[in-house]
Amino acid sequence: MQAVYPGCPGGKKHDFLTSVLDALTTDMVQAVSDLSGTSSRLSEPDPSHTLEERVVHWYFKQLDKNSNGDIGKKEIKPFKRLLRKKSKPKKCVKKFVEYCDVNNDKSISIQELVGCLGAAKEENKAQARKRHTRNTADSSSNKQREWDSEGGE
Repeated sequence: MQAVYPGCPGGKKHDFLTSVLDALTTDMVQAVSDLSGTSSRLSEPDPSHTLEERVVHWYFKQLDKNSNGDIGKKEIKPFKRLLRKKSKPKKCVKKFVEYCDVNNDKSISIQELVGCLGAAKEENKAQARKRHTRNTADSSSNKQREWDSEGGE
């Protein structure tokens, strides 16, 4: 039995996540092209990361202006704009950031962002889910599990 993410069932969720990751990848490639030959905030990617993980880590660093390891309420605004502008279907956008915030602390950690965008490597997805579940034993962990379980096609 799959939990339901209202307005964003399995196929739509897959299309939505694909459109978000495509938009972020395009932004990263453009930023790298624009900054070639100059010093920038870009750091060497972890060679063990997938392309999707590299993209999410890059974008997280762009959003985390104060470098505290979390994307706060003000820092998340550009991500919300990107979701509204570049992702489809639009029905999936509305509560996405809320679903990413697994522990309900009003900020998004890198683990939460990687997890809700589905960017973790297959062998790491189960570990990430366990970590999310263990760290958020209250009902807020249900949000991530509901969102995650919708991905099964």
